[in-house]
Amino acid sequence: MTTTSIIISILFIICLTAPVATRSVGLIKADDKPSQKWFIPLLFGVYHGVAALFGKFLGGLFAHLITYIAQYMVFAMMLIIAVKMLVDSMRILKGKMLYTVNNDTELMLLVFMSAMNTLLMSLMGPYFEPLGRWFMPLVVVVSFLWSFIAVRIEFNPSVIKKVSFIEFSAAVFMAVIAILYLFTDLV
Repeated sequence: MTTTSIIISILFIICLTAPVATRSVGLIKADDKPSQKWFIPLLFGVYHGVAALFGKFLGGLFAHLITYIAQYMVFAMMLIIAVKMLVDSMRILKGKMLYTVNNDTELMLLVFMSAMNTLLMSLMGPYFEPLGRWFMPLVVVVSFLWSFIAVRIEFNPSVIKKVSFIEFSAAVFMAVIAILYLFTDLV
């Protein structure tokens, strides 16, 4: 792997896990226990790792079906995720994707929803796993860091634009990386 492909792969992982920031903003209140300030980010990280592992396993089961069109399937998955993130960023800006969590079940559901992009992309694991065996640990670490930073941000109206911009930027980078993947050998 060249330095450029490593940088692009790391950017890909950052973009893939960016929705964690929008899902976890303001989940911790000032009166929450210190252990909860670590538990929620850890939960996001672990769920993303499990989603990556589960997606790779499922992708391996069906890998023989797409061998000849794998490159185009990876491109399509990246593009689908980028478009989904673009739509989500617009919905965030309109105030339609703001989450409040009242109990542990809702928290688990929110964490599960945030890991869907990772699950979808990991289905292509047999054909596209940037950074090889480091992909899953990096997904866990980056998801944890996104959440660790975002849960501490007190929610207010100006935050909506910021988290929308984060997801929008990640979507644009994801689309660029998808095009790079299809037309070059950088990724």
